[in-house]
Amino acid sequence: MKILPSIRLYVILAMLVTGIGTILILSALSLHYFVAGMDSSMRIAMYAQGQQQNVSDGKPYQFDAFTVASRWQDLPETVRQIMLTPPTEFNVLNKTIVGGNLITPPDVGYFTMKVQYGTETRFVSTVFEREKIGAFKRQGPPYFLIIFLTAILGIIAFAVVLILVIRRVTQPVERLKNWAKGLTTQQLELPTPDFHYSELNTLASIIKTSLSTVQESLAREQQFLSYASHELRTPIAVVRTNTELLQKMISKGVSADKQAQVVSRIERAGITMTDLTETLLWLTRREGKSLPLNEVHLGPLIRQLVQDLDYLTHGKNIELNITTDESSQQLPNTLCRIIMTNLIRNALQHTQEGSVTIVQSATSVSVINQFEAHTSSSDDLGFGLGLELTTRLIAQYDWPYQNIETNRGRKVAIDFTRAC
Repeated sequence: MKILPSIRLYVILAMLVTGIGTILILSALSLHYFVAGMDSSMRIAMYAQGQQQNVSDGKPYQFDAFTVASRWQDLPETVRQIMLTPPTEFNVLNKTIVGGNLITPPDVGYFTMKVQYGTETRFVSTVFEREKIGAFKRQGPPYFLIIFLTAILGIIAFAVVLILVIRRVTQPVERLKNWAKGLTTQQLELPTPDFHYSELNTLASIIKTSLSTVQESLAREQQFLSYASHELRTPIAVVRTNTELLQKMISKGVSADKQAQVVSRIERAGITMTDLTETLLWLTRREGKSLPLNEVHLGPLIRQLVQDLDYLTHGKNIELNITTDESSQQLPNTLCRIIMTNLIRNALQHTQEGSVTIVQSATSVSVINQFEAHTSSSDDLGFGLGLELTTRLIAQYDWPYQNIETNRGRKVAIDFTRAC
């Protein structure tokens, strides 16, 4: 199984390597300058000794641990045995350290330097032995050990601080992950939690906005499917009914004119389904564009819809009263067809026994259904998906609309005078 990289582990390793490397480099630099400082002090001391003492051949001068001579062979034999060859450059410190390490001081240190005093050449040497001279002895731990322990403590402190910082940063990230993982439709409506850091809050807002957009898109698609399945029932029923009727006509040899009328109804139903799908897509996508206007005759449209929805009256005792005129208006044709289909279908569907009255005058249309007492359920009268879609379409065009419950039915009225 492939192991995925972890940002937290990557940051910890990167910071640890960087921090530890920096501390080790600075510690090594401290050791270097510590040794360089000691060499510089020794060089200055030996140069000073070489400038202050008067010496001659065969008569070296010795002061404390320092020996000053005019010739190399006049220096102590122990020094010459260790250093072997005299220095060749002026004012350059030559040293040989015997024993010791970074923690313990050396056993013996041999130092020589060639200096110039006026026109004279002088050789200065000194020997420090840990057992005989207290120069290497001091109270407390050695300097090298102090530097080493300081580096170790610095690395530990850096690692602890880094772990605490990473934990403080990763806890809000973990909260953000759990919050995003458990987001539901209900939680999308709640305020976004505070994740302490502005970058995480911004990321949470982006996640919430993206999921809200996806949720809205999904809701629109589901709504479209619901509306489509509801609205397409009528034209599909018309197609099926007239297809069966056309088959019977063909088998019985009915005249071509009557068959053409049936084919015309099937064609009209197909056009209705096409226009209906486009309108539903327009409504659910909310593109903010108006549908094209056409010359619509509401009277003939209503009578045609009543004829198409006639299958809803089968087996019922319904009295139909239709009053229309022949006026025409500039309206979105498919939109008006959907609205009127829903109003008429709801009235016919929710009336088992009674009357349905449709009155149209110019741009005003009212649909009234009245039923005998206790013959239909008034709780669902005039409501449902069809009128929900109708309400949304009417609101989109700001048409005056009324949905009033009466004593024995419902009255729905709409005026198409404010079409855009």
